[in-house]
Amino acid sequence: MSWQRDVGEGLLWVGLCLLLGCLSYPYLPEKVPCHWNAQWQPDGWMSREMAVWFMPLLLAGLWSVLTLCFWLAATERGQLRLKEEDLPLLLDVRTTLSAFLLATHAGMIGVGLGWLATPRPILLPALGIFFIVIGSVLPKLQRNWVAGVRLPWTVVNEAAWRATNRTLGYGFIAVGILFVVAPLFPPRFDLVPLVLIFILVPAALVQAYIVYRRSNAQTS
Repeated sequence: MSWQRDVGEGLLWVGLCLLLGCLSYPYLPEKVPCHWNAQWQPDGWMSREMAVWFMPLLLAGLWSVLTLCFWLAATERGQLRLKEEDLPLLLDVRTTLSAFLLATHAGMIGVGLGWLATPRPILLPALGIFFIVIGSVLPKLQRNWVAGVRLPWTVVNEAAWRATNRTLGYGFIAVGILFVVAPLFPPRFDLVPLVLIFILVPAALVQAYIVYRRSNAQTS
């Protein structure tokens, strides 16, 4: 990992968030909607100062934590060390997360300025792209201690690791596509990808344990 590149890219995303907030600050109301219910009606507000600073600080914190975790995983000398070819995949996830947070910030600012009725047209496609990227990365990851579906029976069993990450990966891609197209449909359509997530995750966890038991039975 290049610390110069990581710091530079992190400062770029944080700077874009700050720039957006600072340019819009004089035109924001005293209270800016920051949370919406299932019908996309605002039910939470924050001050315009907080609206400007919250997302840049959150982005800076998450970027720092992820960068530290990736660095520790890449320098680990144990069996679950992050492989060199897997690191670029996780850096792509970090970049996509930053873009998603910037899009969320833009959606909230757009509502505060009166340009948007809700952040839905921006937030859901950005969330969908984030799921698609995660879904494309999961099946490619090798066992490690920082990313992927890490359960007691996946970190010790290659077959369980592969099966679970493949299932969740392809499932997350489907969820992401649904989120991307969701703004084309009424708000009640948003429940479809959410329900799929609640079905997909437990099913993948059960699959991991079943594959682990079968694999152990075959080798015993």
